[in-house]
Amino acid sequence: MQEWEREKPLIIEHGKGSYLIDTEGKKYLDGTSSIWVNVHGHRHPALDRALKRQLDKIAHSTLLGLSSLPAIELARALIRIAPKDLARVFYSDNGSTAVEVALKMAVQYWQQRHPEAGPKNTFLHLKLAYHGDTIGAVSVGNIELFHARFKPLLFPTVEAEPPYCYRCPLNLTYPSCHMACIAPIQQIL
Repeated sequence: MQEWEREKPLIIEHGKGSYLIDTEGKKYLDGTSSIWVNVHGHRHPALDRALKRQLDKIAHSTLLGLSSLPAIELARALIRIAPKDLARVFYSDNGSTAVEVALKMAVQYWQQRHPEAGPKNTFLHLKLAYHGDTIGAVSVGNIELFHARFKPLLFPTVEAEPPYCYRCPLNLTYPSCHMACIAPIQQIL
């Protein structure tokens, strides 16, 4: 925080398209899409219209034992484009929680569907991964700068180099490499 305290704070007033505009009118390219939630840009006309229409009805209602027409419509649209075996939708309110729920679903799946297999609770993560800030998401992440001080809270995982054709760790070239970078992951699995 000392570094932040030395500088004048940057206060964003509004956004338009791919840009954030501060209180002094200066524009900044929003290179992270405001942490990946505005992939269509700020103030996208179709999204703004849909949000305003929904706000005239209700801003939020829980999905715990309830549903809503937009939730049902989105679930149907997602199921239409999902692989045939996937016919259920679970909503989460953010990426970290979605990762946390996915980890729990994986463990529960093995407990309920294949108890004879014994406990299945080992997860593989790729180096340099970032999945959020909840304990489960950090456990399957690997950004030392963000996660080092929380290691005592994390559950153990198996680590593998990520496949990365742009900067191949094996100094090979696709397609002649035959995806050799996948071999360590296959060996772990």
